[in-house]
Amino acid sequence: MSPCTLRICLIMERTQLSAIVLDLLEKETGETYDALDDSTTLNEGLGLDSLDMAGLILHIESHFGIQIETELLDKIKNIGQILDTLEEKIATKEGKHAA
Repeated sequence: MSPCTLRICLIMERTQLSAIVLDLLEKETGETYDALDDSTTLNEGLGLDSLDMAGLILHIESHFGIQIETELLDKIKNIGQILDTLEEKIATKEGKHAA
């Protein structure tokens, strides 16, 4: 796979992750969001409180079959950080399955 093609695949994968997170977020809050970008903050931008965040993380963990450690939760402040964490956790999970 050429570097350009690989880059497009990675961008598409992140876009797909973003769409899934958007869907899970809408299910958790009952709100409809037009679009999210990496800089969208969870508290100020989306108005999520700690209960909304806990519910969203539970949905994400269940959907992807991963576990996000409590220490990481305190550091997640925006959509980009959720996606970064997801990419890392999915890659780690896939690496374990390949081994």
